[in-house]
Amino acid sequence: MITRETTEDPYDEDEPWTAEPTTPEEWQSLIGEWDEIRQGYHLGDTRARVLECARRLRASVAAGGSGTALWTFGLLLTGPYVLYARPDAAAEARVLEAMTTVERALGQASCAHEAHPCDDVTLDDESDNLPAVLEMLTRADQDATPQADPAPAGRRPDEEAAESWFEGRMTREVWACPRNLAGFARSFPG
Repeated sequence: MITRETTEDPYDEDEPWTAEPTTPEEWQSLIGEWDEIRQGYHLGDTRARVLECARRLRASVAAGGSGTALWTFGLLLTGPYVLYARPDAAAEARVLEAMTTVERALGQASCAHEAHPCDDVTLDDESDNLPAVLEMLTRADQDATPQADPAPAGRRPDEEAAESWFEGRMTREVWACPRNLAGFARSFPG
Protein backbone atom coordinates (compact mmCIF):
# COMPACT_ATOMS: atom_id res chain seq x y z
CA MET A 1 0.00 0.00 0.00
CA ILE A 2 1.18 3.55 -0.64
CA THR A 3 0.74 6.80 1.20
CA ARG A 4 -1.09 9.85 -0.06
CA GLU A 5 2.12 11.07 -1.71
CA THR A 6 2.38 11.26 -5.47
CA THR A 7 3.79 8.37 -7.48
CA GLU A 8 4.61 7.80 -11.12
CA ASP A 9 1.28 7.66 -12.93
CA PRO A 10 0.83 5.67 -16.14
CA TYR A 11 -2.83 6.74 -16.55
CA ASP A 12 -3.77 9.40 -19.06
CA GLU A 13 -5.84 12.19 -17.49
CA ASP A 14 -6.98 13.19 -20.98
CA GLU A 15 -8.54 9.80 -21.68
CA PRO A 16 -12.08 10.31 -23.06
CA TRP A 17 -14.88 9.99 -20.53
CA THR A 18 -17.97 7.91 -21.03
CA ALA A 19 -21.30 9.69 -20.94
CA GLU A 20 -22.36 10.65 -17.42
CA PRO A 21 -25.61 9.05 -16.23
CA THR A 22 -28.58 11.41 -16.39
CA THR A 23 -31.56 9.21 -15.49
CA PRO A 24 -32.20 7.00 -12.47
CA GLU A 25 -32.05 3.98 -14.77
CA GLU A 26 -28.61 4.94 -16.11
CA TRP A 27 -27.40 5.50 -12.55
CA GLN A 28 -28.82 2.10 -11.56
CA SER A 29 -26.80 0.44 -14.30
CA LEU A 30 -23.63 2.15 -13.10
CA ILE A 31 -24.41 1.34 -9.45
CA GLY A 32 -24.81 -2.30 -10.51
CA GLU A 33 -21.32 -2.22 -12.05
CA TRP A 34 -19.90 -0.60 -8.92
CA ASP A 35 -21.44 -3.32 -6.78
CA GLU A 36 -19.99 -5.99 -9.09
CA ILE A 37 -16.56 -4.41 -8.57
CA ARG A 38 -17.07 -4.39 -4.81
CA GLN A 39 -18.07 -8.06 -4.87
CA GLY A 40 -15.22 -9.02 -7.19
CA TYR A 41 -17.06 -10.26 -10.29
CA HIS A 42 -17.11 -7.25 -12.65
CA LEU A 43 -16.31 -8.39 -16.19
CA GLY A 44 -15.45 -5.01 -17.71
CA ASP A 45 -12.34 -2.88 -17.39
CA THR A 46 -12.52 -2.58 -13.64
CA ARG A 47 -9.48 -0.37 -13.10
CA ALA A 48 -10.72 2.07 -15.74
CA ARG A 49 -14.18 2.17 -14.12
CA VAL A 50 -12.66 2.94 -10.70
CA LEU A 51 -10.40 5.66 -12.14
CA GLU A 52 -13.29 7.20 -14.06
CA CYS A 53 -15.26 7.40 -10.82
CA ALA A 54 -12.30 9.11 -9.11
CA ARG A 55 -11.94 11.59 -11.99
CA ARG A 56 -15.65 12.39 -12.01
CA LEU A 57 -15.66 12.81 -8.25
CA ARG A 58 -12.82 15.34 -8.37
CA ALA A 59 -14.55 17.21 -11.21
CA SER A 60 -17.91 17.20 -9.40
CA VAL A 61 -16.39 18.55 -6.19
CA ALA A 62 -14.54 21.29 -8.11
CA ALA A 63 -17.73 22.31 -9.90
CA GLY A 64 -20.00 22.00 -6.86
CA GLY A 65 -21.87 19.38 -8.86
CA SER A 66 -25.09 17.68 -7.85
CA GLY A 67 -23.57 14.24 -8.43
CA THR A 68 -20.88 14.60 -5.76
CA ALA A 69 -22.68 12.30 -3.30
CA LEU A 70 -23.19 9.61 -5.93
CA TRP A 71 -19.56 9.73 -7.09
CA THR A 72 -18.33 9.71 -3.48
CA PHE A 73 -20.32 6.61 -2.54
CA GLY A 74 -19.41 5.02 -5.87
CA LEU A 75 -15.73 5.44 -5.07
CA LEU A 76 -16.29 4.13 -1.54
CA LEU A 77 -17.65 0.95 -3.17
CA THR A 78 -15.05 0.60 -5.91
CA GLY A 79 -11.88 2.23 -4.58
CA PRO A 80 -10.77 -0.72 -2.46
CA TYR A 81 -10.32 -2.67 -5.71
CA VAL A 82 -7.10 -0.78 -6.54
CA LEU A 83 -5.94 -0.92 -2.92
CA TYR A 84 -6.49 -4.59 -2.16
CA ALA A 85 -7.86 -6.76 -4.98
CA ARG A 86 -5.46 -5.58 -7.71
CA PRO A 87 -2.94 -3.31 -6.02
CA ASP A 88 -1.81 -0.52 -8.32
CA ALA A 89 0.15 2.36 -6.79
CA ALA A 90 -0.73 4.94 -9.44
CA ALA A 91 -4.43 4.07 -9.42
CA GLU A 92 -4.43 4.03 -5.62
CA ALA A 93 -2.91 7.52 -5.62
CA ARG A 94 -5.75 8.74 -7.88
CA VAL A 95 -8.41 7.25 -5.60
CA LEU A 96 -6.80 8.71 -2.48
CA GLU A 97 -6.44 12.08 -4.18
CA ALA A 98 -10.16 12.11 -4.98
CA MET A 99 -11.08 11.23 -1.39
CA THR A 100 -8.71 13.91 -0.07
CA THR A 101 -10.38 16.40 -2.41
CA VAL A 102 -13.78 15.56 -0.91
CA GLU A 103 -12.47 15.80 2.64
CA ARG A 104 -10.75 19.15 2.13
CA ALA A 105 -13.48 20.79 0.07
CA LEU A 106 -16.50 19.64 2.07
CA GLY A 107 -15.22 18.89 5.56
CA GLN A 108 -15.79 22.36 6.97
CA ALA A 109 -19.24 22.91 5.48
CA SER A 110 -21.87 23.98 7.96
CA CYS A 111 -25.06 22.01 8.44
CA ALA A 112 -27.92 21.69 10.91
CA HIS A 113 -27.75 17.91 11.34
CA GLU A 114 -27.17 16.60 14.84
CA ALA A 115 -25.54 13.45 13.49
CA HIS A 116 -24.44 11.88 10.23
CA PRO A 117 -24.19 8.28 9.05
CA CYS A 118 -20.39 8.67 8.84
CA ASP A 119 -20.39 9.06 12.63
CA ASP A 120 -21.89 5.60 13.22
CA VAL A 121 -21.39 3.51 10.09
CA THR A 122 -18.20 1.60 9.38
CA LEU A 123 -17.59 0.76 5.75
CA ASP A 124 -16.23 -2.68 6.60
CA ASP A 125 -19.53 -3.64 8.20
CA GLU A 126 -21.99 -1.75 6.05
CA SER A 127 -20.69 -1.72 2.47
CA ASP A 128 -23.49 -4.14 1.51
CA ASN A 129 -25.96 -1.32 2.26
CA LEU A 130 -24.30 1.37 0.15
CA PRO A 131 -26.03 0.33 -3.11
CA ALA A 132 -29.37 1.02 -1.37
CA VAL A 133 -28.09 4.45 -0.34
CA LEU A 134 -26.99 5.12 -3.92
CA GLU A 135 -30.38 4.03 -5.25
CA MET A 136 -32.16 6.33 -2.80
CA LEU A 137 -29.94 9.22 -3.91
CA THR A 138 -30.91 8.68 -7.56
CA ARG A 139 -34.67 8.57 -6.99
CA ALA A 140 -36.52 11.69 -5.87
CA ASP A 141 -39.60 9.62 -4.96
CA GLN A 142 -37.61 7.88 -2.18
CA ASP A 143 -36.44 11.05 -0.46
CA ALA A 144 -37.11 11.22 3.28
CA THR A 145 -39.43 8.24 3.24
CA PRO A 146 -38.95 6.00 6.26
CA GLN A 147 -38.16 2.47 5.16
CA ALA A 148 -39.22 0.73 8.39
CA ASP A 149 -42.55 -1.07 8.37
CA PRO A 150 -45.12 0.21 10.84
CA ALA A 151 -45.76 -2.05 13.81
CA PRO A 152 -48.81 -4.32 13.80
CA ALA A 153 -51.73 -3.27 15.99
CA GLY A 154 -50.88 -3.45 19.67
CA ARG A 155 -47.09 -3.52 19.16
CA ARG A 156 -44.55 -0.75 19.37
CA PRO A 157 -42.77 0.20 16.16
CA ASP A 158 -39.39 -1.37 15.64
CA GLU A 159 -37.26 1.22 17.41
CA GLU A 160 -34.02 -0.21 16.08
CA ALA A 161 -35.24 0.10 12.48
CA ALA A 162 -36.50 3.63 13.12
CA GLU A 163 -33.02 4.62 14.35
CA SER A 164 -31.11 2.84 11.58
CA TRP A 165 -29.29 4.98 9.02
CA PHE A 166 -30.40 2.44 6.42
CA GLU A 167 -34.08 2.39 7.35
CA GLY A 168 -35.98 5.02 9.33
CA ARG A 169 -33.28 7.71 9.11
CA MET A 170 -32.36 7.15 5.45
CA THR A 171 -32.90 10.52 3.78
CA ARG A 172 -31.24 12.18 0.84
CA GLU A 173 -30.60 15.32 2.87
CA VAL A 174 -28.47 13.65 5.54
CA TRP A 175 -26.68 11.14 3.29
CA ALA A 176 -25.77 13.82 0.71
CA CYS A 177 -24.75 16.34 3.37
CA PRO A 178 -21.25 17.65 2.56
CA ARG A 179 -20.06 16.93 6.11
CA ASN A 180 -21.26 13.33 5.80
CA LEU A 181 -19.45 12.91 2.47
CA ALA A 182 -16.27 14.38 3.97
CA GLY A 183 -16.56 12.04 6.98
CA PHE A 184 -16.80 8.97 4.77
CA ALA A 185 -13.91 10.22 2.62
CA ARG A 186 -11.81 10.69 5.75
CA SER A 187 -12.55 7.13 6.89
CA PHE A 188 -11.60 5.64 3.51
CA PRO A 189 -8.69 3.20 3.78
CA GLY A 190 -5.32 4.48 2.76
